[in-house]
Parts: sequence; C-alpha cells; structure tokens
Amino acid sequence: MNWLDSAQRYGAVSRALHWGMAVLLILMLGTEWLAELFGMSEREAMSLHRSVGLLLLGLLVFRLLWRGVNHGRLEAHAHWKWAARLGHLALYAAMLLIPASGLLAALGSGHGVEFFGLPLFAPGAEIEWLEEAAEETHEVLANLLWLLIGVHVLASLAHQFWLHDNTLKRMA
Repeated sequence: MNWLDSAQRYGAVSRALHWGMAVLLILMLGTEWLAELFGMSEREAMSLHRSVGLLLLGLLVFRLLWRGVNHGRLEAHAHWKWAARLGHLALYAAMLLIPASGLLAALGSGHGVEFFGLPLFAPGAEIEWLEEAAEETHEVLANLLWLLIGVHVLASLAHQFWLHDNTLKRMA
C-alpha cells in the first residue's frame, strides 16, 4: 500500500481523507434530516453538528498540510488545469469558511462550544449581530458547497467517461 500519491494513483492517505471528508460533509449538510431520522433533540443535533464541523476543520488543516508534503500528486489534464485549480480552491475555501462562520455563530449566540463533550469555549454574552451575520453566511456557504460538490462530481464523471483518464479508478 502506497501512502503517497504517484503519477498513476492517489495514495492511501489522500484517498482516506477525500472519501472520509466526503461522507462527513454529506452528513453535515443533511444534519436536520438525520436529527429527525434518529429522533434527536435540537440541542443534541447542534452539538453533533458543531463537533463534526470542528472535526472536518481539523481534517481540512491536515489535508492542506498533506498536500504540501505529498509532491507526487497527479497533474490535471492540460486543457482543464485552470478549472481544476479554481474548483479545488473554491471547495477548500468553502470547507474552511463554513466551520469558521459556524463557530462565529455559536460564539455570537452566547452558547459555549464543545467538541464531542469536551468544552472548547465557555458560554458568554450573546452578540446578536454576530450570530445573525455568521448564521446567514454559514447557510449561504453551505448551499454553495452543495453546488460545488455537484460540479466536483460532474467533473470527475467527465474525466472518467469523456476524457477517459481513469480518475475514478485512481481515487478508488
């Protein structure tokens, strides 16, 4: 098993980060549906949502560090290099700004922030303008992330079935 990417295939770490974060992101974007499905209270659902969001932020930081260390990355198709870079930049920006705005919304609400029960920020005073602005930003960015994920999936399918470069096989 190769941990690092090669010219033929993404390494085990890159694949685990990609697919693990993909599953967590989809679960995060469907938090309300999952809360109803499992009969969770609003407080339980938000606690889980915040904890998974912080986990995703930590994984994103690790993923960015890994990209810097892992120099054997595959190059984008020459004609699409700019689109691939722009698309990945947009995905990374959304994955960074969504938890940041969520954290600001939580802090603005005056509620403390926990990570799977471990207190990170103590409850404090409510800052209504911060909470409202951060919540709106969080929601807009989450909707944008749905769009970016859709474009990412369509691009991977185009690579596989139009460009025939085995992108899906290299990421599997």
